[in-house]
Amino acid sequence: MLALLSDEQQMLKEVAAQLAGSAGPANPGDLRTLDRDAAWRSLAQSGLLALRTRDDGRPAGSGVEVAVVAEALGAGLVPVPYLGSAVLATELLALAGAHDEAEALAEGTARTGVLLDRDLSALAVLPGDQTVYGWDVDGAADALALTAVPGGHQVVRVSLATGFTAANGADLTRTLLRSDGPIDAAALTPVGGPLSDEHLRRWEALALTALSADTVGVMRSAVARAVAYTKERVQYGVLIGSFQAVQHMCAEAYVQAEAAASAVNYAAWAVDELDPDEALLAARTAKVQCATVAREVTETVMQVFGGIGQTYEHIAHVHTRRALTDRQVLGDEGVHLLRIADVRLTGE
Repeated sequence: MLALLSDEQQMLKEVAAQLAGSAGPANPGDLRTLDRDAAWRSLAQSGLLALRTRDDGRPAGSGVEVAVVAEALGAGLVPVPYLGSAVLATELLALAGAHDEAEALAEGTARTGVLLDRDLSALAVLPGDQTVYGWDVDGAADALALTAVPGGHQVVRVSLATGFTAANGADLTRTLLRSDGPIDAAALTPVGGPLSDEHLRRWEALALTALSADTVGVMRSAVARAVAYTKERVQYGVLIGSFQAVQHMCAEAYVQAEAAASAVNYAAWAVDELDPDEALLAARTAKVQCATVAREVTETVMQVFGGIGQTYEHIAHVHTRRALTDRQVLGDEGVHLLRIADVRLTGE
């Protein structure tokens, strides 16, 4: 597989980067004043929310195109629920055959998030006694989860209007809600038809790949900011970019981010081109690669910025916070290394 973008995908990348550049924060204070609804409308009008809607059974956009957009929005630290609503929720609805509801999300007239379990490592299976979280649910009226049914799982919708309160997550760019108590069966509204295990593997492959692409965007833009800073910050009468120690830090962070990007490129292609098991294995590998280096790369960037990079007013920690949350959502490297080992060692 040759990881080159087509002309159309390159144009998509440029459009997504332009939108992200205008909708993302320059500093943490901007997160309080950005017009998030306007950013969401721009994504809808550009067709970026419709990539996983189905046309004659096939997605309008491939896993590669989803990854291109996710990376651009991650690079811009854009505070809109693209992954939660336009990718994870839309894909669940499409796989369940709820195409009208998926179209409503694509048009931007509605937003739906997903419910994750108490450590954010998996899609919540309800009803149950566990605490669940609505992740990336900015502006969403409800969120999707699963309930067990004979032969598989059923997608269910849960209202976020009651029983959920705001949670203080590390990521400043995404909305996180926490359930106040158990969610019982009466609060679950079935959506579409049952999902097979194959459907869920395909969904997880896309979800992990999109999260990993977001992480790559966060890391790449953080490193780019740091490198630009080394070319203008003067210390002891010279640019700090002339210091070998700083050069080594930036070079190592760059190599780690690019290695992660390579793994994501393959996983993005695999989403729609390989069978579900192979696609999921590629996605797990990408998630491991990204999760392993996300903290080191973004914290290195904070060090390059020096004292100002440790302050709340600087943008560096926003990169770190988003990368650390991406690492945890749907499982960190420890979770996925074990699952990769299961496949490689036992064939399960």
